[in-house]
Amino acid sequence: MNRQQGLTLIELLIAISLTVLIAALAYRFLDTAAQVEAQADENLTRLMSLEQFFAVMASDLEHSVDRQVVKPAVGIDPLAALIASGDNRLRPALLTTTVAGQPLSLLTGREGSLLWLTRQGWINPQLDVRSELQRVLYRMDNNGQLWRDYWAERNQSLSAPPQGSRLLLDDVQAFELAYLPAGTDPMAGDWLTEWPLPQPVSADSTAAVPPQRLPAALRVSLQSATLGRIERTFLFKGV
Repeated sequence: MNRQQGLTLIELLIAISLTVLIAALAYRFLDTAAQVEAQADENLTRLMSLEQFFAVMASDLEHSVDRQVVKPAVGIDPLAALIASGDNRLRPALLTTTVAGQPLSLLTGREGSLLWLTRQGWINPQLDVRSELQRVLYRMDNNGQLWRDYWAERNQSLSAPPQGSRLLLDDVQAFELAYLPAGTDPMAGDWLTEWPLPQPVSADSTAAVPPQRLPAALRVSLQSATLGRIERTFLFKGV
């Protein structure tokens, strides 16, 4: 007489336990792989945004022009302390975080102002009635967001509202700029943290010597929450 063979309760429980264990390990492996893929995608997106930011800044600096900050037609000149001699040749073409002891944010009315300049080559596909010159301001807000504001260049005040703003980066923990005057050695540590340069005085006169209105190079150092510390150096064309 043949006896029917089957699984005992213990064998069934062991089989179920092994199945659950294998499923749990597989789920954990797949979840880890998904997290790694998501992190890689985020890092790639951050890296692309970073490279796009550097491309935008490189274009602005390459097309920067030695155009003095205009004197307002009416009202108080915020740079009067910088050019106390009254010589308008001393008006700078580039402004940084501190100008003549005043925060650039105070002069522009824009929180976290870092760098102000004028560039040329502003593309005009719609043939608007405007100059090809564009004012540019880089600033970082309290949320670690780095912005680029822009204006059509004309005789407006430094605190005029921008024509447009563009978010460039959103995970910046620290942002530093350094400036290299023309004729100095970048390897000797001749980088400055502010611009314009203090105005020298000529030997035969109390009038200041016309200054360098643009540096020879600019060094950008930023700390990204996801990518760490990145540094890039840009040259000013024709300086």
